[in-house]
Amino acid sequence: MGELHENLQFEKPTHSLAELKVKLSEYQVKPEFLHDTYAIVCIEEGIRSAEMGNIGVGACLVKDDKILYRDITKHLYPYPRTDLHAEMVVMNALEERICDEKNPRMRDYKLFSMQEPCVLCTMRLIFSQVGKTYWVYRDAHSHEGGDTTNFDRQTEALKGLASRLIFDEADCSPELKEIARQVFLNSTSGAVAKFLSRY
Repeated sequence: MGELHENLQFEKPTHSLAELKVKLSEYQVKPEFLHDTYAIVCIEEGIRSAEMGNIGVGACLVKDDKILYRDITKHLYPYPRTDLHAEMVVMNALEERICDEKNPRMRDYKLFSMQEPCVLCTMRLIFSQVGKTYWVYRDAHSHEGGDTTNFDRQTEALKGLASRLIFDEADCSPELKEIARQVFLNSTSGAVAKFLSRY
């Protein structure tokens, strides 16, 4: 198991979660970036998630420029629910709310995540037809990330189903992207160790 864990090593963070909270609280929204406000919410939730021992990712769901739901990844705390990535949590809340709507106009919704949604979260967003999905941070240089996005990893049929949808990087400042990256890096090693301990 030690050798497996070594293969899953992530870059060491340069700032603690406490330091990142201060940086985020001091950050001033920049009007030239369309998504700064939503990025901040995702990072706030990501920090909360990391503090609980989960992978540090937060998400929010927006309609008509109003945040309807915001939440954290819950795959380890309060108890293991490995399906509850932040994107899944906010989508569960939305779909429970609109369950009686025959044609809910999903194109009117935007989902923001602190990190690029994983392959399965991307698949769910495609099936749900959420109009726009944006992420604050995506580690294109990591072993698990690479140059291929999780949208690009979908089947051609699913890409066809997503032909009217947008999956893209959030239009937010480089400072927020770096804070998001640091939050993620703060949470990875501990969460990976917990996953491996379940074997």
